[in-house]
Amino acid sequence: MHSELIYETLCELLIKRGYSKNIKDNLCTHKDFICKGLFLDTEKGNILKLSHDGKILRCSHGTRMMDKAEIISVYGQDLQWEHFEEAIGCVKFHGEEYKYRLFETYFDIPAIVCCARIVDVLDEENGGPHDKYDFFKDVYDAIGDFYFPPSEGEEGLLFEGVRKKPEKYLQPCSNGVKEWLMELKGDNRVVFLMTSSKNRYAEMVVETVLGSDWKNYFDIYITYAKKTGGFFTKNEKFKEGGVTGKEVDSLEPKKTYSAGNYPDLKTFLEKQTKKSDPKVVYFGDCLCSDSFPAKVYGNWDVVLVLEEMEAEGYHPGLKDVLEPKRKVPKHEVDLYIDPEEEQYILSEGWGSFFYHEEEDPKHDKHMNTYWGRIISQYNAIAVPTVEYIAGMPINHRYKKFKESEVGNTDGFYPGKPKPLLSDI
Repeated sequence: MHSELIYETLCELLIKRGYSKNIKDNLCTHKDFICKGLFLDTEKGNILKLSHDGKILRCSHGTRMMDKAEIISVYGQDLQWEHFEEAIGCVKFHGEEYKYRLFETYFDIPAIVCCARIVDVLDEENGGPHDKYDFFKDVYDAIGDFYFPPSEGEEGLLFEGVRKKPEKYLQPCSNGVKEWLMELKGDNRVVFLMTSSKNRYAEMVVETVLGSDWKNYFDIYITYAKKTGGFFTKNEKFKEGGVTGKEVDSLEPKKTYSAGNYPDLKTFLEKQTKKSDPKVVYFGDCLCSDSFPAKVYGNWDVVLVLEEMEAEGYHPGLKDVLEPKRKVPKHEVDLYIDPEEEQYILSEGWGSFFYHEEEDPKHDKHMNTYWGRIISQYNAIAVPTVEYIAGMPINHRYKKFKESEVGNTDGFYPGKPKPLLSDI
C-alpha cells in the first residue's frame, strides 16, 4: 500500500522540521480514521465531514471523535461550517489563508493522520487543547517537498519510493483496456494523456500499467499539467519534454510536453480532429483537480473513476447490464480490490462517502454529502474503474448525472452504490 509510504515519509519530513517523533504512529491502527473527502479546520485542529449544504455531519479533534454536543459547543446549534461557501464555490484543496485543507485523493489522505497526530501531541504537551493551531503550513510544505520539490529537475520522494518497487504500488491494466484505447483512436478521434505528475514519474507509472509500448496508445502526452493551478485559467507556455525543456508555441503529435494551457491544447485538438471546438471526454479520479476545472473551464464531459463505488458496493440495474463485446478479465487483476486497500477506503467512524442517513428525513436516498453534491454537479458519469467502460461498445449510451439536481444519482455505472439504494 502506498498509504504507508506516504504517511511515514511525511512524518519523517515533519520530524526533521522540529515536530515530536511521537507524531509518527503505526498507520494500521488508524485505518478506520482514514477517509477520503474530509476537511481539516486548520485553526481549530478539527477534522470534518460535511453535508451537501455545509452542515457538519461528523467531527474529530485530532484523532478523538467528538459527540454532537461537543460539536455544537464549537460550531453552534445549526452546525453550519463557516468556510462552506468558499469550499463549495471554488472546490480547491485549501481555503483562503489556509483556513482549511481538504483531503480528496489517495495521495494526500494519509496526511490526515499526520495532522490529527500533531494535534494529539500538541494537546498532550500543552495539557489540553490550544486556543488556535498554526501547524498546517509546515504540513503543506512537507506535502510539497514530497510530491513537488523546489528544484524543477527533481521528481520528489514519492518517485524515489515507488521507483524502488513499482510492482508493489502499481497494477497493470487488462488487455481489454489496451484494445479499447486503440479503438478510441479510430474515426478521427484524438486520445491524449494529461497528468499533474512530472515527466519521469508519469512515464514510470504509465509504463508499468500499459507496458513499454505505452506511447502507441496516445496521440500526445502532457505531464505536470497544473490543472488546479492555472492550466485552464492562465497562459503558461508548454515546454517540450520535461519541466526544464524549451517553451513552444504549438503542439505536435506523438510528443511529450510539460505544463501548458488549455487554449493551446484546444488548438491542437481542433487541428487533429479537423473540428471547431471538438467535444472532449476526460477521465479522472480527483474531483478537485479533474472534475471541477475540466467541467467549469473546459466544458468537458468528465468520467469520474471512483473506487468507493466498488468498496461500498453497488447494484447494477437489469436494464444497465449488457454483454461486453470483449471479455475483460475480472477480479484477479482488474476489478478486484485488495482487502488491505479496502480497509483504507471504508470507514465505519466517518461513514459513507455518498450518504448520511441522519440527514435524509424523507429517505429518498439522494447523495447528501459534500462530495455527493460535487459528483453530481461536475461529472457526466462515475465508474469504479476504467475496466467497466473498456468492456462496453464505444457507442454505448450512458445515463448522465443531472447537474441541476443536487445529489442526483443517475450517472453511476454499472449501478448505484449500495448506500443509495432504497431496498438495502
